Amino acid sequence: MRRITVIILLLLAAFLVTQAAFSLQWPIAHDEAPLFYEAFLMQSEGRIPYRDIFDFQMPGSYIVYYLLGMLSGFGPFRIRILDMLILAALIVITFQAMRRFGKTSALAAGILFGLKYLQGGPSLSLQREYLLLVLIALSLLIGMRDSLTPKHRLSLGILFGLSAVIKPHAALGLLPFLLFDIADIRQRPNMSLPKAAWTSILPAAIGFAIPISLVIAWLALAGALTPFLTIALNYWPLYSQINGQMEITPAAERISFLLNQIWRLGGSGLWLIPAAFGIYLNRNRQTYLLASLALCYAIYPALSGQFFPYHYIPFIYIIILVASLSLTTHHFPLSTSFILHLSSLILLLFLIRPSTTFLRQLQGQPIATSTDRAEEIARFLEKNLEAGETVQPLDWTGGTLLAMLETRTPIATPYVFDFYFYHHVSNPYIQSLRVDFMHQLQSASPRYIVEVTSIDKPWVSGEDTTREFPELRAFLNEYYSVTIQKDDYTIYELDGIQ
Repeated sequence: MRRITVIILLLLAAFLVTQAAFSLQWPIAHDEAPLFYEAFLMQSEGRIPYRDIFDFQMPGSYIVYYLLGMLSGFGPFRIRILDMLILAALIVITFQAMRRFGKTSALAAGILFGLKYLQGGPSLSLQREYLLLVLIALSLLIGMRDSLTPKHRLSLGILFGLSAVIKPHAALGLLPFLLFDIADIRQRPNMSLPKAAWTSILPAAIGFAIPISLVIAWLALAGALTPFLTIALNYWPLYSQINGQMEITPAAERISFLLNQIWRLGGSGLWLIPAAFGIYLNRNRQTYLLASLALCYAIYPALSGQFFPYHYIPFIYIIILVASLSLTTHHFPLSTSFILHLSSLILLLFLIRPSTTFLRQLQGQPIATSTDRAEEIARFLEKNLEAGETVQPLDWTGGTLLAMLETRTPIATPYVFDFYFYHHVSNPYIQSLRVDFMHQLQSASPRYIVEVTSIDKPWVSGEDTTREFPELRAFLNEYYSVTIQKDDYTIYELDGIQ
């Protein structure tokens, strides 16, 4: 059976390479466009997040995308090359971390996750949770051993500190490592629980503080720390009330919504079946550590309360590792071998499905994203925008920012998105953002304002939301004329421009 399993894994590896090759044609899409455009503003204009760019992402996200933009030159093909290099590195690190369970399981873990990642198509490409996986995989390589040294604990702290500056709740994964380490230290002679905890936690805490301290120092020196804290204290609590359907969850329904969503595991619950077999067949410290990490990252989406598909990437990664343990090649009775075969089939049937994007490519159909609209807007800007002129997007992921990235167009105000202006509109902080945006817009008087009205531009709905902005509409009516009117977007031009 082992030989058959290896043959199937090799076929899956070939399928993975084929899909990876097709993915090189994927355009920049979804969250990539805003993040890369902000990185472009940092690189070309020296803008600093929070101070010169209003956004609510963590500082580590800007740093990572700035580096990716610098390495790729913001070219779509080079970005896809980097994407596949990161995936290849992740597979190699995963294989090394999982080798203790056998080469078959180690190989399956990397291949199956690669297939699952590509199945998500362009919308999951280079999501921040995906970038976190390199750090999580390295933590497994370091921390999945029988005992840890102070150097190992320090390294784990640094890795999860780096994770936290990208997504704060990613640090949740450090807890199982510390708990298992404390339990191991506690078994030593004359070692009390407080002393064991101190021995484990201190070096990890020092490591955790290093990247966070460096980021705080960078923000402080750049004059961006106070704006960051203002956004964190005032906007984060509002954004956290928006759920995965872009709706405001009323406070009275918050708990029931979370409980209703968390057990669904983002539609990945079937992975629990082969994962349970994997745990049963490998009852040891390392397996229980992986299972604990899977539990932590199953909770992870609930901490944001939005349950977007990319929030489940860390959980899916870890649960695939646990499920791959069902392919261990020890000698078992016939009944157990049957379970092994069954779990292998479940894994294969669940993961060999290609992404809809890949199928569209095979059929010669266009990739279904907002890139067609972005291409139209980009052609317009290329033809009409003069040097030194600016553009203001009224958009989020609807294609305008992709067009501005492709044409290297400077933005008029610090406000890259406009969706913040349309939720919690009675809140004083949102009202202050509206006032500041109008002040910035009036001062900048951009040549063009591009407003996307398509349904694929995310609109927040529910209590205390609106699609009206009277002050903005009055400003447009007084100083701008419509130069292009489409069903899904409008381009306004400043009056008096010859």
